Amino acid sequence: MTSVKRPTSVKLLAGALLVLSLLIGYFGLSANGYLVPAAVSLVLVVLLWLGKAGAVVRTVTLLNMLSGTLLVLTLAFGDFLGDRKLDVSGVALLANLLTGGPALALVAPALMLMSRSGKALHGWFNSAPNAV
Repeated sequence: MTSVKRPTSVKLLAGALLVLSLLIGYFGLSANGYLVPAAVSLVLVVLLWLGKAGAVVRTVTLLNMLSGTLLVLTLAFGDFLGDRKLDVSGVALLANLLTGGPALALVAPALMLMSRSGKALHGWFNSAPNAV
């Protein structure tokens, strides 16, 4: 059995995402709507730590960023939508919560930047068959 050395970026991102998802899970004890983002974030922590399903992690992270951006932009500048403003922002909020919510949103920019080709995180996900 060979030992695999995790890159520092994996340790930092997984640790930060773990702490944030536990914090969101704690908030979920009072507001049950936050239990789903906490669970999704914990699944992403496990995938990140093991180096498995890199495409899934990147896709969920990208969807989280896009839905959060749409939510903020709709609430700030969506007056032209009229009555549909709340519909669009509600769908964006649900999509954001289903993809990790605020826990992932805080880590998402660093995760996306570090998973580009040539970075340590990209190599970590592509060497997953060798991971323990």
